[in-house]
Amino acid sequence: MLELHNYIAGEWSAPGVELPQQICNANTGEVLLQQRGSTPVQISTAIDAAVKVHREGTWRNLSGDERAAHMLRIGDAIEELIKDIASVDAITTGVPITHTQTLARVCGIAFRTAAKLSRESSSIRRETDFEIERLPLGPAAIIAPWNAPAGIACHKLASALAAGCPVLFKPSEWAPLSGQLITQAISKLDLPRGLFQLIHGDGMTGAALAGDPRVAAVSFTGGLEAGRAVAASCAHQIKPAQLELGGNNPLVILPDADLAPSVDGVVASLTTLNGQWCRALGRLIVHEDLHDDVVETVLHRLNSLVIGDSRDHETEMGPMVHRQHRDHVLAAISDYEQLGGTVHRAGTLPELAGWFLQPTLVTGVAPADALGEIFGPVATVHKFSNTDEAVSLANLAPYGLAAYVFGGQTNAYTVAKQIEAGMVKINSVTLFSPHPDAPRPAWKMSGMGEEGTRETFEFFRGSRVVGAPQGIPASAAAEQLQGTGT
Repeated sequence: MLELHNYIAGEWSAPGVELPQQICNANTGEVLLQQRGSTPVQISTAIDAAVKVHREGTWRNLSGDERAAHMLRIGDAIEELIKDIASVDAITTGVPITHTQTLARVCGIAFRTAAKLSRESSSIRRETDFEIERLPLGPAAIIAPWNAPAGIACHKLASALAAGCPVLFKPSEWAPLSGQLITQAISKLDLPRGLFQLIHGDGMTGAALAGDPRVAAVSFTGGLEAGRAVAASCAHQIKPAQLELGGNNPLVILPDADLAPSVDGVVASLTTLNGQWCRALGRLIVHEDLHDDVVETVLHRLNSLVIGDSRDHETEMGPMVHRQHRDHVLAAISDYEQLGGTVHRAGTLPELAGWFLQPTLVTGVAPADALGEIFGPVATVHKFSNTDEAVSLANLAPYGLAAYVFGGQTNAYTVAKQIEAGMVKINSVTLFSPHPDAPRPAWKMSGMGEEGTRETFEFFRGSRVVGAPQGIPASAAAEQLQGTGT
């Protein structure tokens, strides 16, 4: 059986807590390894090491060019493990290997992008009487999710390191292996002890990191309830939190939409990452004249979907991440049935013992009863008769992460501009942002703060203004400040 190891203060060690759950091959149910967590002493030791390296300044005092050189070395080291990273993520998350390979390649790109930002982002701006510095906040906790564990983690890790912060990295307890591979690559480089540390564990470990006052900032991607806990902890300490918490995303099909690309969008948004992604389709909102054709055509397309082993390059959709999550999705479908919904399942399940289920549309559920996030290949379907009704339905959910609008360009843009979401895509569904430099905002309960190439980098930095009040000589201002004890 595989084993997990922490990487604390430059040393590998076994996490001291055995957790009750096991990590399985999502395709077969075969047990791969036991989940493990870190003891309070291990967590505290890691935070001590991060504080020490930050105070010593061996990383934060480097020039942007010097940090950039290290970032490129990290990116190169991780890229040597892309094949292994993609493989372990496909096995533990159930996401098809074709997708995990793409997400694994994001890792190297993230560090190269961070290197560019490190070189180009000035840390100081001088004015006549004062200067503005952009400085690393200090030890940063990175708490990553299980659905795209390598790519999301590397975006955060690279941003924090490039900004000058020591990193305390906790991967998901359900998909920790790619995080361990990333750490192995970084551990072989000559970096300051305590600059990059890996701490395994579940929500208790994440809470300990977020709740420690020595941790200066927390970047978290995950579920709403855990996000609320992180937000509450950071609010109590008045420290920055970056939260991306998912949503129940609408896809609106207007009456002048072309059927074929609209159906393509529905299928992609429903099944990408097996429906286990924060910007997945949750509510399909279709004009009444197109409703029946859309539902029928989507189900026809889904019936030809290749559902199978995530390690097979022919697979288009794999299993859910673990048994409990599959059961959660099935329970949500059952709840919709109890509310009067008609369930439409499509696709042929493979003869494998893993956590498979069919992509599903549910018609006939009242919009107000379909507002929660399921995080699986399930969408409710709702009719509308006019544009105002479509916008109202799209904005009904308490989330606001992403939305999709299909229709004629003019009508689609008009509707998109009225939807309360951080990102609205027109006639397209893609896993990534419309442009690498576009921010990834989260509205309403979908999160707090913005992610993005520059946005995440700047999250880990704070401003300091130094100077003498205008018209007062610097020497006199210094004496004045000393006299007041300020």
